[in-house]
Amino acid sequence: MKKKQGEYRKKDLATKEVFFYASERDGYDAKVREVYKNKPLEIHFPFNPTSGGQKYKYIQSIEFHNISPKTINGVYKSVERGYGLTRNLSPIILTLEKHPSIKKIIITSRAPSSMDRTSITFNIHDLGKIFQKISPFRKKQNKDLKNISNNTLSDVFPTEIKKELKTYTEGEIIAFFDGRRIRPKDISGADIEKIVDMIPENIKRDVVVYQAEEKINHIKLEKTRTDFEKIINQKNDSNHLEKKCQDFFKNNHWILSNILSMPVVFLKEKAYVGGKEYNNTGGKEADFLFRNNLTKNIFIIEIKTPLKKIVEMKPYRGSDVFNIGKEVVGGLIQALDQKDNLQKEFYKLAQNSDFKSFNPRVVLIVGKIQGLTEKEMKSFDLFRNSIKDVEIITYDELFEKTKLILGEFIETKNIEQG
Repeated sequence: MKKKQGEYRKKDLATKEVFFYASERDGYDAKVREVYKNKPLEIHFPFNPTSGGQKYKYIQSIEFHNISPKTINGVYKSVERGYGLTRNLSPIILTLEKHPSIKKIIITSRAPSSMDRTSITFNIHDLGKIFQKISPFRKKQNKDLKNISNNTLSDVFPTEIKKELKTYTEGEIIAFFDGRRIRPKDISGADIEKIVDMIPENIKRDVVVYQAEEKINHIKLEKTRTDFEKIINQKNDSNHLEKKCQDFFKNNHWILSNILSMPVVFLKEKAYVGGKEYNNTGGKEADFLFRNNLTKNIFIIEIKTPLKKIVEMKPYRGSDVFNIGKEVVGGLIQALDQKDNLQKEFYKLAQNSDFKSFNPRVVLIVGKIQGLTEKEMKSFDLFRNSIKDVEIITYDELFEKTKLILGEFIETKNIEQG
């Protein structure tokens, strides 16, 4: 009788079929597979194709529940390979060998991944993620080996064999980040520039673009809030601080437009508003000009530092009436003077410019309410509420108003990430 060769069905039972693999050359006949008839279950018994013995040190079987092994990446489909896991998944066996009591791997499409004393279960989605992370390393190893071989020969035969630069393998970046503890502060500006340069212009996945934009906007808003807080918490007043405030609002002029509560566009920083004398001196500049996007009417915003006193320390009368700080009064007069010059010289200034000047609104940003007593705040509010042509707002008021906008996005995003 002719001996069996290769895989063959040895038993056809009521509940399952049992398959063996016979090798006349190597002299073995080993059980390699069971297929159940009444339930979606197939069991492989990984074996060494040369000896017929158990392929792995401790793992004896791999069970496939509710899924065909033919559909799974990282699993040998050919009996000639001895079944088991391919090179792209076999590294997990090395980890499982640290747990000698585990004898069985279960792969399922329904149950969640889990681990007990004698078996480990992989949900097919989790196994797919593992495959995607390990696979690039295997490809990279093969390419690196070829690259090293080529370049080693090139060292000996430089004119006959050219050196080859390493090429990128898809998935290497994911594997790199997943395998390291990288904090955002560890990444340099040069790193970020290189990553941005490498982003292809033809990204087709809208969700990737959206997520990238969302992340960038989140970082920008976090930085805006931090920078604003630093300005408010400055300890020393100086011309440098005033320039710092100017630069901050120039880079974040949407904060100023938020004060105006209407559709406006940023027009100019350090804008000339007239007032030059006959010898071309004495011209007046407004810190910021905005324009109503619909009516074209202009707005003037004047900036002082957050350390300017908004009320004098000593009471003016009694113990509850305080003089307004000279920087507030001076800034107020300065802003009104800019408005006066702008209106007087409007027709000359407006040539070739798309704006109007209908009693322009003026805003003065100066000082902080923080640290004032209730009586000092009363004097300050009485004063500014009596001024009809200039709106006076403090830095901490503006910061709180800005936080309402920033916080809406930042806090929501942080909760999602948490």
